[in-house]
Amino acid sequence: MKSGQLELLIADDEPVARQRLSTLARELGHRVVAEAAHAGEVLTRLQDHSPDALLLDIDMPGESGLELAGRLHTENPALTVILVTAHDRFSLEAFEAGVRDYVLKPVRRERLEQALQRAVHQNQGASNAFPREVHITVGRREERVPLERVDIFIAEGGYVMARSARLAGFVDARLRDLEDLYGPALLRVHRGCLAVKASIKGIESLGPTDNRLLFHDDLDPMPISRRQLPRVREYLRNGT
Repeated sequence: MKSGQLELLIADDEPVARQRLSTLARELGHRVVAEAAHAGEVLTRLQDHSPDALLLDIDMPGESGLELAGRLHTENPALTVILVTAHDRFSLEAFEAGVRDYVLKPVRRERLEQALQRAVHQNQGASNAFPREVHITVGRREERVPLERVDIFIAEGGYVMARSARLAGFVDARLRDLEDLYGPALLRVHRGCLAVKASIKGIESLGPTDNRLLFHDDLDPMPISRRQLPRVREYLRNGT
């Protein structure tokens, strides 16, 4: 995210509504990186792009905006979801699904500007404020180690471990908790693994569906899921 500018994904099953949101967002100085007409397209676009925020219609064919928001809150908690709806009675349920804000239809420029400006502040705050140490258990010892000493957090046998070439310890947290705490510093590699961005060296491709993450300290390469591969590549290209 450039200073003050959001990269946006717009999801609405009505082309006219998408065009309206896109025009307003661009006039307000933001960048629309993709559009979608239903939940399935949203998930597809998220494989190719890493937007800062999603403008999400509540009434779409198939999976509703609220259902999709709840799923994204679990799978992609760093994404800011702004619901676009004609039904203000859904607002409480929306916030429970992880929605950060909502804009009522017909969308007014001033209200959209307020919601997007809040999203800018939320994203800037998230990128600057997170702990720099991790509490781990190694045998009978409990230690606090710098986040930079960890290569990956990986779920194994019901536990989460912090690992590098020279470190292995248990973390008393779920991967989702770690994303909430250290989100800007982490990159999801597959469903059960988060990598610390500073530890990433590159990608090794052993076949069309066999791509592995390489680490600066030569920890064994970690398989990258097909779903997460575009995001890993985007981080290596752009650092975001």
